[in-house]
Amino acid sequence: MTVIPYTHWAYFPDEASARNCAKDLADYVTRIEQVEDPSQAVASWLLLAGRDVEINRLVERHDEVEEIVIHHGGEYDGGEATYNSAGEPVVDPVLLRRDEPS
Repeated sequence: MTVIPYTHWAYFPDEASARNCAKDLADYVTRIEQVEDPSQAVASWLLLAGRDVEINRLVERHDEVEEIVIHHGGEYDGGEATYNSAGEPVVDPVLLRRDEPS
């Protein structure tokens, strides 16, 4: 069984929706931040949700997280594994950034 750290990305129209979604992802490490998009009139809220995932369950996890995000009015933007220069999977540094409260 191969396990890698994996981060899901989702966007919400408001902070409350993002925070409610994060509650339903209690077994994930989550981070919420407001993001500006020049192409949109209002800012949106980014929810990052990461955890270790068995590679053979990756599609199942995608579907699970996407369903939860949609339930809370968000837009699921997929997920990714981050690798260091040695080619080893590592926890997404954006998820763990500590310079702002989540």
